[in-house]
Amino acid sequence: MFYYILMRVACVHIPHFYLQIEYLKDPDLRNRPVVVVGMPQEQGFVLDCSEDLAQRGVVPLMPLKETYHLCYDAVPILARRREYALLWEEVLSSIAAITLRMEPKEAGTVFLDITRLPGMYKSEEQVASALERTISDRFHLHVKVGVGNSRFMAFEAALCAVNGAFVIPSGMEKAFLSPLGIARLPVTDDVRERLCLLGLNSLGQIGTFTLGALTSQFGAAGKELWEISNGVGERGRIPCAFSITDIDRELVCDEPVYSRQEIKAALLELLDGLCLELEELGKACRTIKLVFDLQNRTFFEKQFFMHAPTAHKEEMLRRIMAALERVELASPIQIMSIRAGALVNYGGRQEKLFRSRTGLEKGIKDVSGFLKTKYGAMPLARAVRNDSGTLLPDDRFIFVEP
Repeated sequence: MFYYILMRVACVHIPHFYLQIEYLKDPDLRNRPVVVVGMPQEQGFVLDCSEDLAQRGVVPLMPLKETYHLCYDAVPILARRREYALLWEEVLSSIAAITLRMEPKEAGTVFLDITRLPGMYKSEEQVASALERTISDRFHLHVKVGVGNSRFMAFEAALCAVNGAFVIPSGMEKAFLSPLGIARLPVTDDVRERLCLLGLNSLGQIGTFTLGALTSQFGAAGKELWEISNGVGERGRIPCAFSITDIDRELVCDEPVYSRQEIKAALLELLDGLCLELEELGKACRTIKLVFDLQNRTFFEKQFFMHAPTAHKEEMLRRIMAALERVELASPIQIMSIRAGALVNYGGRQEKLFRSRTGLEKGIKDVSGFLKTKYGAMPLARAVRNDSGTLLPDDRFIFVEP
């Protein structure tokens, strides 16, 4: 039996993103009808417009020649695409401090995978509030955040957000979707037109039909209509948008730490967060760097090379504690930090040379036979693990005399 973890999606939506940037440059524009237009070489079209013009019927990507009678009194502003793009990149970079799993829809709108983030926060409401504050405080932009179990639902929740954030709890999807119209459904125009001809103008009306009825009428689009109208969640994960080279964690000790048990407990706390992020990114590390900030204002640093790429805290802890047995610290630890480096995509632990005791014995027997044949006697008898001094991330064995 297979179990699926449904994805929880947050949508960060900055309404009238281009226009808000222009408002920051010239606050007087807020009280006037404004239209942001494409550059002359782009043959002139509406990139963004103020809310009053939107109520008149002006929409993005509409050719200017078709909108003149709707916005004859508007202040035209030529788009500064490079400036918009740079600011949007800064917004995405600031969001990356909360989650790296993001999928931009367009400038001003991005979908985020927050499936596991509530473990770092108390609730999804706190995640949404953190996203809203991150953008509004740093960039002074009005932002809305919606949370649901799909991209469509999260976007609709963001549009409905009144105080910056709106979360649709699990189990309440269908109740939220029922009154919504079909204007923003991700279907082709001919499917939307057929829905209107059938008198299906809301998701609640579509949801009354069975999956078979909708697929027989609309084909593959019918399955999508049924899933959206019934609030079926998405099972895939949004991939990471940024490539990273290392991950680090830092812990400031409440009291100076000196004993092995205290060091082990602090390391476990650090490795918990580190391995959770590695798992979230689908990565494993080949190196671990440990840094102790000591009470006497000196530092202790040590780097560890793992036998194989790993994302398991038990392996990391065992390797670190084994190395610390031979270390005498000059002073108690005040700050402890750990960094995972040489990250690789994690597809599970590599195969060992000998998978079991039976395989180990067979391997020794084969080598013994070869040596007896070549030298007429067996000069070696035991295979032992040897990793002293090696910088290579693999398991090494040597034969020793009996």
